[in-house]
Amino acid sequence: MTIDLGECPLGVFAFSKGGEMIGYQLFPKDSKEIADRLYLIKNDKPTEEHYQLLKELYEEGHREFSMASEELASQLREDFDDVEFEIHVPSKGNLILRSSLREFSDRFDFENLNGLLRDAILLVTRKDLRREASRRDKIVIEAIEMLDELDKSINTLYSRIREWYGIHFPELERYISEYPQYFKLVSELGARENFTESVLEEKGLSTEDAKKIAKAASNSIGTDFDDMDVEALKKVVKRVEKLYEARNSVEEYNDGLMSQIAPNIRAVVGSSIGARLISLAGGLKKLARKPASTIQVLGAEKALFRALHRKGKPPKHGVIFQYPDVKGLPRKQRGKAARALANKIAVAARVDVMSGRFVGDDLKEELEDRMSTIKSQAGFEKQ
Repeated sequence: MTIDLGECPLGVFAFSKGGEMIGYQLFPKDSKEIADRLYLIKNDKPTEEHYQLLKELYEEGHREFSMASEELASQLREDFDDVEFEIHVPSKGNLILRSSLREFSDRFDFENLNGLLRDAILLVTRKDLRREASRRDKIVIEAIEMLDELDKSINTLYSRIREWYGIHFPELERYISEYPQYFKLVSELGARENFTESVLEEKGLSTEDAKKIAKAASNSIGTDFDDMDVEALKKVVKRVEKLYEARNSVEEYNDGLMSQIAPNIRAVVGSSIGARLISLAGGLKKLARKPASTIQVLGAEKALFRALHRKGKPPKHGVIFQYPDVKGLPRKQRGKAARALANKIAVAARVDVMSGRFVGDDLKEELEDRMSTIKSQAGFEKQ
């Protein structure tokens, strides 16, 4: 005979096929104790009452049971080798308990059931919130979003500084395209008169670049700045340099987080793109549940919506376009490259969530082989 097992806020119960209760283990009549057990059940983990009831039934000769949770059943099997579990959702035991909860509470003297349930549910909710807040992938999401905000701010400030300093030395931006170096030269040298060939070489520029910039400085068409103008600008630039240092610190921190929680994704696609994918998916587990076709277009939702609305061509890629081997290919080949990359990211995410094994190097090698094939088809030479 198969015994139907069910759980409710009162305890764990066993019923015959005819619906007759043949065994039970009650939870303590305390909201905190009830909450602890409901939290375990919610997360597919057996309570001590499960083990106690199953032991009693086992000793009576029962070996066949049914319940609603496969995960919970698999853990119970570990302690009871020769038992069999059927999975039914919802289980017959749970249906009986739901329809007769008030009757059972009166029978087993659970006074003030409503108050107990209210307090227990509040405690379970708090546990859920604490667990959600402690998820490391949430920190990754915040870190990558902070990095994006810092990049936006730095780019905006760089544009303003370039316009401001361009009044004095407009030619400099022709030769210095990267803002860290631009900031360094402006904050350390100030007035264009200080941009001499020897000083520029000391700052790490090549002899050829130093000559060009020094010549441009001596022949500049910019307006003269007095000491007050230069000092005001230098103070601003130094503050922005500090912001850039903070941005680099966040990037390093994010890389460390990714090596902890998603080492396989990090190995395949890098920390930055990997973290953005986790952010767009809403978490690492949610990313692992998504098919490769969805991962491929994460970040291109607006373009996808436009394509569906106007019956146009859907986008071939989202944020994974930032991956060098996708971005560097001709337009016709990017779709293949994006699919190959998305497939490996999907595998990496599932391994990171399910097993924790490190297979990132193998996935990366397989991806590079596939990318080499796509490049050769596109007329690129193998690197």
